[in-house]
Amino acid sequence: MTSFRIREPLDVYAPRHAVAVLGAELGFTSTGRAELAIVVSELCSNIVKYGICGSIELSAIHDPTCGGGVLIIARDMGPPFRNLAMALQDGCDDRGPIDPGELLRRGGLGIGLGAVVRLTHSLEVLSDPEGKRIQVVKYLVPPRGARSW
Repeated sequence: MTSFRIREPLDVYAPRHAVAVLGAELGFTSTGRAELAIVVSELCSNIVKYGICGSIELSAIHDPTCGGGVLIIARDMGPPFRNLAMALQDGCDDRGPIDPGELLRRGGLGIGLGAVVRLTHSLEVLSDPEGKRIQVVKYLVPPRGARSW
């Protein structure tokens, strides 16, 4: 497992590059590698915006049915989600809809976790003693019954 400390917006570049390389090694298409890079970018951005500081961990995994995949773990020192279901909706954070003016100041579209859900095959949010952990997996072959957006 490779780990990257995330404290500021520029910290996104090393894990983005690493996940693209890992994806290529595992046989992901260029689209799949781009999706992995988007997922890492969104998770890094959320760490910086909401979690104060944290880390991104990348690992190759293997499933007997789906073959190779990438496990991405985002850890941060921020507070737990107030409402995870709300945070997973585009244009919302864990308190509800984000004011469009606030989105412009944040420099994003407000689709972070929603995009993460759409571009991966599983998402799990867990509490850690110092904050929270988000684990996502993207496989080469989507699992049977996988979400289709």
